[in-house]
Amino acid sequence: MDDVTDTVFRQIIGDLAAPDLYFTEFTSVDGMVSQAGREAVSRRLIFQESERPIIAQIWGNDPEKFFKAAQMCAEMKFDGIDINMGCPEKSVVKRGMCSGLIHNPQLAAKIIKATKDGADGIPVSVKTRLGMREIEPDWIKHLLNQDLAALIIHGRTVREMSKVPAHWDEIGKVVQLRNEINPKTVIIGNGDVESYEDGISKVN
Repeated sequence: MDDVTDTVFRQIIGDLAAPDLYFTEFTSVDGMVSQAGREAVSRRLIFQESERPIIAQIWGNDPEKFFKAAQMCAEMKFDGIDINMGCPEKSVVKRGMCSGLIHNPQLAAKIIKATKDGADGIPVSVKTRLGMREIEPDWIKHLLNQDLAALIIHGRTVREMSKVPAHWDEIGKVVQLRNEINPKTVIIGNGDVESYEDGISKVN
C-alpha cells in the first residue's frame, strides 16, 4: 500500500502477527532506473532480514525498464517480484499503467516476459482486478497463460474502486479457470477479508 507498508510498518506487523509474505510499497520502475528518481524511490525498497519472504511490488508501462528493475530486485535479494496491474488511480490509468494495462494485454505480456527475463529465476506474480468497467474473463485468461508464479485478484473492477463488496464468487471462477489453464499458478484473493476466520471461509 502506497505510503503505508514501509519497512517500519512491516516490522511492527511482524512483531505482532508475522504474515506468510511481506510486500513493499509499490515502486515505479521509471524511478528505479532513473539516476534522478532512484534516490526518491529507494526508501520504498528498504527491508530487514526479519521481513522475509519479501516481495518487491513494481509498476510502470515500459518493458525495458521492467527488465532493468527486475535485475535490480534480484541483486537486492528480494524473494519475488509482483507487478501491479490493479491500482485504479485515474492519473495512473490514463497513462496506461497499473490497471490501465487491462485493455492493453499485449503490452502486459511483454512486461511480464521482460520482468521474468530480468528476475534471475525469482518468482514473478501479478496483482490485478476483475476488469475495467465490467468483469472481463478474457483478461484473466490472458494472465493465466503467462505462466506466473501467482495471480492476485482484487475482487472488484476498476470502475467499482472499493465502493461495492468484493465479488468473491468471481474470484472462485478465477480459481476454476486456473485449474483449466495453468494449475501451477497460485491464486490469491483480495478484498473485504475481515478476519483470519473470514479469510478461511472465503478460501473454502
